[in-house]
Amino acid sequence: MSKLWQWIMNILGLGHEQRELEVYFQTLVQVAEPKIELLPGWRDRLKTGVVRSRAYAETLAGSLAPALDLSPQGYNVDRRVGLLFATPDVLLGVLDGSKALHEYFLHASHGDEAYALLVMQCYQKRHFGSALRNGQLLDDVAQTVVSFGGHRLVGICNSEQGLRQEAVQRAFHALAAVAARRIALQAGRLQSLNTEKTQVELKLATLSGKAVVVDATPGNERLPDSRAELLAYLAEIDQELAELAPIATLEGKLEVVKRVSNAPEQYLAVRNEQLLLDRMGIVRSPGDGEDGIALSMETVTFGRIEPMERVVVPVRITRQALKAWRERLA
Repeated sequence: MSKLWQWIMNILGLGHEQRELEVYFQTLVQVAEPKIELLPGWRDRLKTGVVRSRAYAETLAGSLAPALDLSPQGYNVDRRVGLLFATPDVLLGVLDGSKALHEYFLHASHGDEAYALLVMQCYQKRHFGSALRNGQLLDDVAQTVVSFGGHRLVGICNSEQGLRQEAVQRAFHALAAVAARRIALQAGRLQSLNTEKTQVELKLATLSGKAVVVDATPGNERLPDSRAELLAYLAEIDQELAELAPIATLEGKLEVVKRVSNAPEQYLAVRNEQLLLDRMGIVRSPGDGEDGIALSMETVTFGRIEPMERVVVPVRITRQALKAWRERLA
Protein backbone atom coordinates (compact mmCIF):
# COMPACT_ATOMS: atom_id res chain seq x y z
CA MET A 1 0.00 0.00 0.00
CA SER A 2 1.36 3.44 -0.88
CA LYS A 3 1.99 6.03 1.87
CA LEU A 4 -0.54 8.31 0.18
CA TRP A 5 -3.30 5.71 0.49
CA GLN A 6 -2.31 4.98 4.09
CA TRP A 7 -2.58 8.70 4.89
CA ILE A 8 -5.96 9.05 3.14
CA MET A 9 -7.42 6.03 4.92
CA ASN A 10 -6.10 7.15 8.30
CA ILE A 11 -7.76 10.54 7.74
CA LEU A 12 -11.01 8.76 6.90
CA GLY A 13 -10.73 6.72 10.09
CA LEU A 14 -10.86 3.36 8.35
CA GLY A 15 -9.96 0.28 10.42
CA HIS A 16 -7.33 -2.29 9.42
CA GLU A 17 -9.80 -4.59 7.64
CA GLN A 18 -11.39 -1.69 5.79
CA ARG A 19 -7.95 -0.38 4.79
CA GLU A 20 -6.97 -3.77 3.40
CA LEU A 21 -10.25 -4.06 1.53
CA GLU A 22 -9.76 -0.59 0.04
CA VAL A 23 -6.37 -1.66 -1.32
CA TYR A 24 -8.06 -4.53 -3.15
CA PHE A 25 -10.77 -2.20 -4.48
CA GLN A 26 -8.09 0.09 -5.86
CA THR A 27 -6.11 -2.79 -7.36
CA LEU A 28 -9.20 -4.09 -9.14
CA VAL A 29 -10.28 -0.82 -10.75
CA GLN A 30 -6.81 0.59 -11.46
CA VAL A 31 -5.79 -2.57 -13.31
CA ALA A 32 -9.12 -3.33 -15.00
CA GLU A 33 -10.49 0.15 -15.84
CA PRO A 34 -9.65 3.24 -13.73
CA LYS A 35 -12.58 5.27 -15.10
CA ILE A 36 -15.01 2.93 -13.31
CA GLU A 37 -14.48 5.18 -10.27
CA LEU A 38 -16.50 7.85 -12.08
CA LEU A 39 -19.66 5.74 -11.75
CA PRO A 40 -21.84 6.35 -8.67
CA GLY A 41 -21.96 3.43 -6.23
CA TRP A 42 -19.19 1.47 -7.93
CA ARG A 43 -17.81 0.20 -4.61
CA ASP A 44 -21.16 -1.26 -3.53
CA ARG A 45 -21.54 -2.99 -6.89
CA LEU A 46 -18.06 -4.53 -6.73
CA LYS A 47 -17.86 -5.32 -3.00
CA THR A 48 -19.13 -8.91 -3.30
CA GLY A 49 -16.63 -9.59 -6.08
CA VAL A 50 -13.73 -8.04 -4.19
CA VAL A 51 -14.46 -10.15 -1.09
CA ARG A 52 -14.87 -13.35 -3.13
CA SER A 53 -11.77 -12.76 -5.24
CA ARG A 54 -9.67 -11.98 -2.18
CA ALA A 55 -10.82 -15.17 -0.43
CA TYR A 56 -10.14 -17.18 -3.59
CA ALA A 57 -6.65 -15.67 -3.89
CA GLU A 58 -5.92 -16.63 -0.28
CA THR A 59 -7.02 -20.20 -0.99
CA LEU A 60 -4.67 -20.43 -3.98
CA ALA A 61 -1.72 -19.03 -2.03
CA GLY A 62 -2.31 -21.56 0.74
CA SER A 63 -1.47 -24.43 -1.62
CA LEU A 64 2.03 -23.21 -2.52
CA ALA A 65 4.76 -25.85 -2.31
CA PRO A 66 7.94 -25.31 -0.24
CA ALA A 67 10.54 -23.10 -1.94
CA LEU A 68 13.26 -24.68 -4.09
CA ASP A 69 16.86 -23.68 -3.32
CA LEU A 70 18.46 -22.03 -6.38
CA SER A 71 22.00 -22.07 -4.95
CA PRO A 72 24.77 -24.09 -6.68
CA GLN A 73 24.45 -26.65 -3.88
CA GLY A 74 20.69 -26.82 -4.38
CA TYR A 75 21.24 -27.30 -8.11
CA ASN A 76 23.68 -30.17 -7.46
CA VAL A 77 21.59 -31.92 -4.81
CA ASP A 78 18.00 -31.31 -5.92
CA ARG A 79 17.52 -32.66 -9.45
CA ARG A 80 14.22 -30.78 -9.76
CA VAL A 81 16.10 -27.48 -10.06
CA GLY A 82 18.00 -28.77 -13.09
CA LEU A 83 14.72 -29.60 -14.83
CA LEU A 84 13.52 -25.99 -14.60
CA PHE A 85 16.61 -24.54 -16.33
CA ALA A 86 18.24 -25.87 -19.49
CA THR A 87 21.74 -25.11 -18.12
CA PRO A 88 23.36 -23.42 -15.09
CA ASP A 89 24.04 -20.44 -17.38
CA VAL A 90 20.30 -20.06 -17.95
CA LEU A 91 19.70 -20.12 -14.19
CA LEU A 92 22.32 -17.42 -13.59
CA GLY A 93 20.89 -15.42 -16.50
CA VAL A 94 17.47 -15.45 -14.84
CA LEU A 95 18.92 -14.31 -11.50
CA ASP A 96 21.20 -11.65 -13.00
CA GLY A 97 18.48 -10.50 -15.37
CA SER A 98 15.97 -9.88 -12.59
CA LYS A 99 15.86 -6.15 -11.88
CA ALA A 100 13.58 -6.81 -8.90
CA LEU A 101 16.10 -9.22 -7.31
CA HIS A 102 18.95 -6.79 -7.96
CA GLU A 103 17.04 -3.94 -6.29
CA TYR A 104 16.05 -6.19 -3.37
CA PHE A 105 19.67 -7.06 -2.57
CA LEU A 106 20.72 -3.40 -2.84
CA HIS A 107 18.99 -2.78 0.50
CA ALA A 108 20.98 -4.10 3.46
CA SER A 109 17.81 -4.07 5.58
CA HIS A 110 16.39 -6.87 3.44
CA GLY A 111 18.94 -9.36 4.72
CA ASP A 112 20.85 -11.96 2.72
CA GLU A 113 17.93 -14.22 1.81
CA ALA A 114 15.20 -13.72 -0.79
CA TYR A 115 12.09 -15.71 -1.64
CA ALA A 116 10.26 -15.30 -4.93
CA LEU A 117 7.70 -16.82 -7.26
CA LEU A 118 9.38 -18.26 -10.35
CA VAL A 119 6.92 -17.85 -13.23
CA MET A 120 7.59 -19.86 -16.40
CA GLN A 121 6.02 -21.18 -19.55
CA CYS A 122 5.90 -24.97 -19.88
CA TYR A 123 6.55 -26.54 -23.28
CA GLN A 124 5.68 -30.16 -24.07
CA LYS A 125 6.96 -31.66 -27.31
CA ARG A 126 6.16 -35.13 -28.70
CA HIS A 127 8.75 -37.12 -30.61
CA PHE A 128 10.06 -40.65 -31.16
CA GLY A 129 13.38 -41.73 -29.68
CA SER A 130 15.35 -44.47 -27.99
CA ALA A 131 14.42 -45.49 -24.45
CA LEU A 132 15.60 -48.02 -21.89
CA ARG A 133 12.72 -50.19 -20.66
CA ASN A 134 13.45 -52.79 -17.96
CA GLY A 135 17.08 -52.99 -19.04
CA GLN A 136 16.28 -53.29 -22.76
CA LEU A 137 17.04 -50.51 -25.29
CA LEU A 138 14.07 -49.84 -27.57
CA ASP A 139 13.89 -47.62 -30.67
CA ASP A 140 11.05 -45.43 -31.98
CA VAL A 141 9.43 -45.02 -28.58
CA ALA A 142 6.84 -42.21 -28.35
CA GLN A 143 8.13 -39.68 -25.82
CA THR A 144 7.03 -36.35 -24.36
CA VAL A 145 9.82 -33.88 -23.58
CA VAL A 146 9.05 -31.15 -21.03
CA SER A 147 11.01 -27.90 -20.91
CA PHE A 148 10.56 -24.44 -19.42
CA GLY A 149 11.19 -20.93 -20.75
CA GLY A 150 10.29 -17.29 -20.23
CA HIS A 151 11.47 -17.39 -16.61
CA ARG A 152 10.57 -14.40 -14.41
CA LEU A 153 11.03 -13.74 -10.68
CA VAL A 154 8.12 -11.89 -9.08
CA GLY A 155 6.89 -11.08 -5.57
CA ILE A 156 10.37 -11.00 -4.02
CA CYS A 157 10.35 -10.85 -0.21
CA ASN A 158 12.32 -12.02 2.84
CA SER A 159 10.34 -15.06 4.07
CA GLU A 160 8.10 -17.90 2.91
CA GLN A 161 5.25 -16.42 4.93
CA GLY A 162 5.78 -13.11 3.19
CA LEU A 163 5.85 -14.95 -0.13
CA ARG A 164 2.42 -16.43 0.54
CA GLN A 165 1.06 -12.93 1.16
CA GLU A 166 2.72 -11.79 -2.06
CA ALA A 167 1.06 -14.73 -3.81
CA VAL A 168 -2.35 -13.56 -2.55
CA GLN A 169 -1.79 -10.09 -3.98
CA ARG A 170 -0.41 -11.50 -7.24
CA ALA A 171 -3.42 -13.80 -7.67
CA PHE A 172 -5.82 -10.93 -7.03
CA HIS A 173 -3.88 -8.71 -9.44
CA ALA A 174 -4.06 -11.50 -12.03
CA LEU A 175 -7.86 -11.59 -11.72
CA ALA A 176 -7.98 -7.83 -12.27
CA ALA A 177 -5.72 -8.28 -15.31
CA VAL A 178 -8.06 -10.97 -16.65
CA ALA A 179 -10.93 -8.48 -16.42
CA ALA A 180 -8.82 -5.83 -18.20
CA ARG A 181 -7.88 -8.29 -20.95
CA ARG A 182 -11.50 -9.38 -21.34
CA ILE A 183 -12.56 -5.73 -21.76
CA ALA A 184 -9.80 -5.16 -24.33
CA LEU A 185 -10.65 -8.29 -26.32
CA GLN A 186 -14.35 -7.45 -26.41
CA ALA A 187 -13.62 -3.84 -27.41
CA GLY A 188 -11.31 -5.08 -30.15
CA ARG A 189 -13.95 -7.49 -31.40
CA LEU A 190 -16.51 -4.67 -31.43
CA GLN A 191 -14.20 -2.53 -33.56
CA SER A 192 -13.48 -5.33 -36.05
CA LEU A 193 -17.20 -6.12 -36.36
CA ASN A 194 -17.98 -2.49 -37.18
CA THR A 195 -15.31 -2.58 -39.89
CA GLU A 196 -16.72 -5.84 -41.25
CA LYS A 197 -20.24 -4.43 -41.24
CA THR A 198 -19.04 -1.51 -43.36
CA GLN A 199 -17.49 -3.94 -45.84
CA VAL A 200 -20.71 -5.97 -46.10
CA GLU A 201 -22.80 -2.84 -46.64
CA LEU A 202 -20.39 -1.64 -49.34
CA LYS A 203 -20.61 -4.95 -51.16
CA LEU A 204 -24.41 -4.94 -50.92
CA ALA A 205 -24.43 -1.45 -52.44
CA THR A 206 -22.25 -2.72 -55.27
CA LEU A 207 -24.55 -5.69 -55.94
CA SER A 208 -27.62 -3.45 -56.02
CA GLY A 209 -26.31 -1.82 -59.19
CA LYS A 210 -27.37 1.60 -57.93
CA ALA A 211 -23.89 2.69 -57.00
CA VAL A 212 -20.29 2.17 -57.96
CA VAL A 213 -18.18 1.63 -54.86
CA VAL A 214 -14.40 1.85 -54.73
CA ASP A 215 -13.45 -0.07 -51.55
CA ALA A 216 -9.85 0.03 -50.33
CA THR A 217 -10.57 -1.83 -47.07
CA PRO A 218 -8.90 -5.26 -46.72
CA GLY A 219 -10.73 -8.54 -46.20
CA ASN A 220 -13.51 -8.30 -48.81
CA GLU A 221 -12.32 -11.40 -50.65
CA ARG A 222 -13.78 -13.68 -47.97
CA LEU A 223 -17.27 -12.17 -48.00
CA PRO A 224 -20.17 -14.12 -49.59
CA ASP A 225 -21.01 -13.27 -53.20
CA SER A 226 -24.81 -13.52 -53.17
CA ARG A 227 -27.11 -10.84 -51.80
CA ALA A 228 -29.04 -13.37 -49.68
CA GLU A 229 -25.85 -14.65 -48.03
CA LEU A 230 -24.62 -11.11 -47.42
CA LEU A 231 -27.90 -10.13 -45.75
CA ALA A 232 -27.78 -13.23 -43.54
CA TYR A 233 -24.17 -12.45 -42.61
CA LEU A 234 -25.09 -8.83 -41.88
CA ALA A 235 -27.84 -10.03 -39.52
CA GLU A 236 -25.27 -12.17 -37.64
CA ILE A 237 -22.94 -9.18 -37.34
CA ASP A 238 -25.75 -6.93 -36.07
CA GLN A 239 -26.70 -9.51 -33.44
CA GLU A 240 -23.13 -9.78 -32.14
CA LEU A 241 -22.74 -5.99 -32.24
CA ALA A 242 -25.84 -5.65 -30.07
CA GLU A 243 -24.39 -8.12 -27.56
CA LEU A 244 -21.03 -6.31 -27.44
CA ALA A 245 -22.37 -2.74 -27.52
CA PRO A 246 -22.27 -2.30 -23.69
CA ILE A 247 -18.47 -2.71 -23.67
CA ALA A 248 -18.21 0.75 -25.24
CA THR A 249 -19.66 2.25 -22.04
CA LEU A 250 -18.34 2.49 -18.47
CA GLU A 251 -21.40 0.59 -17.28
CA GLY A 252 -20.55 -2.25 -19.62
CA LYS A 253 -16.95 -2.32 -18.45
CA LEU A 254 -18.03 -2.37 -14.81
CA GLU A 255 -20.30 -5.34 -15.55
CA VAL A 256 -17.35 -7.25 -17.00
CA VAL A 257 -15.25 -6.52 -13.90
CA LYS A 258 -18.17 -7.51 -11.67
CA ARG A 259 -18.72 -10.77 -13.58
CA VAL A 260 -15.05 -11.77 -13.33
CA SER A 261 -14.63 -10.84 -9.66
CA ASN A 262 -17.91 -12.52 -8.63
CA ALA A 263 -16.78 -15.87 -10.07
CA PRO A 264 -12.96 -15.84 -9.79
CA GLU A 265 -12.65 -19.62 -10.07
CA GLN A 266 -14.03 -19.45 -13.62
CA TYR A 267 -11.37 -17.00 -14.80
CA LEU A 268 -8.27 -17.98 -12.81
CA ALA A 269 -7.83 -21.72 -12.46
CA VAL A 270 -4.92 -23.42 -10.70
CA ARG A 271 -4.13 -27.09 -10.95
CA ASN A 272 -1.45 -28.85 -8.93
CA GLU A 273 0.54 -31.15 -11.17
CA GLN A 274 3.23 -33.73 -10.52
CA LEU A 275 5.35 -34.88 -13.43
CA LEU A 276 7.73 -37.84 -13.34
CA LEU A 277 10.68 -36.90 -15.55
CA ASP A 278 14.14 -38.21 -16.29
CA ARG A 279 17.16 -35.88 -16.21
CA MET A 280 16.57 -34.97 -19.90
CA GLY A 281 13.01 -33.84 -19.16
CA ILE A 282 11.36 -36.88 -20.77
CA VAL A 283 8.11 -37.93 -19.12
CA ARG A 284 8.30 -41.30 -17.39
CA SER A 285 5.60 -43.50 -15.96
CA PRO A 286 5.91 -45.72 -12.85
CA GLY A 287 5.84 -48.82 -15.09
CA ASP A 288 8.86 -47.85 -17.15
CA GLY A 289 11.23 -49.63 -14.80
CA GLU A 290 13.40 -46.54 -14.26
CA ASP A 291 13.62 -44.01 -11.49
CA GLY A 292 12.22 -40.60 -12.32
CA ILE A 293 12.38 -37.14 -10.78
CA ALA A 294 9.05 -36.09 -9.25
CA LEU A 295 8.44 -32.43 -10.10
CA SER A 296 5.52 -30.70 -8.37
CA MET A 297 4.26 -27.42 -9.80
CA GLU A 298 1.23 -25.20 -10.02
CA THR A 299 -0.12 -24.41 -13.47
CA VAL A 300 -2.20 -21.23 -13.59
CA THR A 301 -4.72 -20.65 -16.40
CA PHE A 302 -5.69 -17.02 -16.97
CA GLY A 303 -9.01 -16.09 -18.58
CA ARG A 304 -11.56 -17.86 -20.74
CA ILE A 305 -11.22 -15.87 -23.98
CA GLU A 306 -7.87 -16.92 -25.47
CA PRO A 307 -6.65 -18.41 -22.14
CA MET A 308 -2.95 -18.31 -21.15
CA GLU A 309 -1.07 -20.77 -18.95
CA ARG A 310 1.96 -20.24 -16.72
CA VAL A 311 3.79 -22.48 -14.23
CA VAL A 312 4.51 -21.04 -10.77
CA VAL A 313 7.16 -22.44 -8.40
CA PRO A 314 8.33 -20.82 -5.10
CA VAL A 315 12.13 -20.42 -4.95
CA ARG A 316 14.83 -19.22 -2.55
CA ILE A 317 18.15 -17.48 -3.27
CA THR A 318 20.80 -15.80 -1.10
CA ARG A 319 23.41 -13.12 -1.77
CA GLN A 320 26.13 -15.71 -1.17
CA ALA A 321 24.55 -18.15 -3.63
CA LEU A 322 24.29 -15.48 -6.32
CA LYS A 323 27.96 -14.61 -5.81
CA ALA A 324 28.88 -18.32 -5.93
CA TRP A 325 27.05 -18.75 -9.25
CA ARG A 326 28.91 -15.79 -10.76
CA GLU A 327 32.28 -17.13 -9.62
CA ARG A 328 31.48 -20.64 -10.81
CA LEU A 329 30.37 -19.55 -14.30
CA ALA A 330 32.86 -16.70 -14.79
